[in-house]
Amino acid sequence: MALRNRTAISNILNQENVKNIESSLVAMPGKTRRAALGEIGNKVNAVRGVEPIDRTSLLQKDKKKMVVLSKQTVKPAEKVLEKPPIQIVKPVVKNVAPQENIVPPIPLKKEVESFSSDLLAVEDIDEEDHGSPTLVSIYSNDIYEYLRTLEKQFPISKGYLTGQEVTPKMRSILIDWLVEVHQQFHLMQETLYLTVAIIDRFLQAFRSIDRKRLQLVGVTAMFIASKYEEMYSPDVSDFVYVTDNAYSKVEIFQMEMLIARTLDYSFGRPLPLHFLRRYSKAGKAHSIHHTAAKYFLEQSLVHYNMCQYFPSLLAAAAIYLAFVVINNNDEDKDKTVWTNTLVHYSTYTKDDVLPVVREIASIIINADKDKYQAVRKKYALLKHMKISARPELRSQVMVALAAANKEAV
Repeated sequence: MALRNRTAISNILNQENVKNIESSLVAMPGKTRRAALGEIGNKVNAVRGVEPIDRTSLLQKDKKKMVVLSKQTVKPAEKVLEKPPIQIVKPVVKNVAPQENIVPPIPLKKEVESFSSDLLAVEDIDEEDHGSPTLVSIYSNDIYEYLRTLEKQFPISKGYLTGQEVTPKMRSILIDWLVEVHQQFHLMQETLYLTVAIIDRFLQAFRSIDRKRLQLVGVTAMFIASKYEEMYSPDVSDFVYVTDNAYSKVEIFQMEMLIARTLDYSFGRPLPLHFLRRYSKAGKAHSIHHTAAKYFLEQSLVHYNMCQYFPSLLAAAAIYLAFVVINNNDEDKDKTVWTNTLVHYSTYTKDDVLPVVREIASIIINADKDKYQAVRKKYALLKHMKISARPELRSQVMVALAAANKEAV
């Protein structure tokens, strides 16, 4: 009987608990039923390292302990009242003489330093570009310093064709033809300069190229330069076509591998065009000066005696000659052509630039009579401002510079 009564009582209690749970769910509309183990989450102590509070022990604590706790809370207030009043002492003001050894604040330096080392007036040409993240003006000087060290790692020796079957005349004919191919394919300017750089470096290192494979070297060098510089480079079949099927695709691919291995896969030699843009900015050149300098540089690509100079020096000589000729100034009388700003950013003085300027002037003077007319015809077009047809290129200043070059030779 005791067991029956106990089971009956437990069943009644369970039914009441179920009713209480259902009533609580009905009393809270809009709330879903708590998931399984959901009630346990309310009992978790969120403070790391603290034991859970024993709520039952709080009810069973002695009254003496609670009185002691209340007394302890009162004691700090009584101690504060027992403190003596604070005495306010006025500070004694002394007349201290100003110290002379105090170091004034150091003003912030500009990014371009050492401008006033020799009391020279040099402008910061990157000052207006500080707010442009694409121009990275804070790194510009370091970048061009690196390019100047890089061009010294890949020099072109003077007279490197001596003793080879390929002659300087054959090289000039090849470059003149590649200028026309470059125009026909509508390639970027950097592609032409890189093509010539690859040809010179390869012919200098691989000295067993005969005249039958020289054109193959030229088209392959432009094929490599196109893949290096162009976003959409011409297909190899296009280069087979421009050679009138003199070489096959397989021959071009084989020559490409030979050139890449010979140059150790290093095609990052800086170009004169990179430095020319920097110098034009430093010299505040107009579009007419910049275009004339590009004409002088491309004429220098064709001639074998100009490949020995560093790209930075060639660019400096080209922009110098453009300033002198277009402004119709005498280079001996006008001292403002090569300013201190240009000296600083190019690292070349006027005496360093003048010998190369005279060599370029002698090339430009004889451009009408020269056998290689591709560059002159290219810059006679309207999109190049008809630079090669301007009368300033046959002025007395140009003649005097060319004559000075003959005397020096």
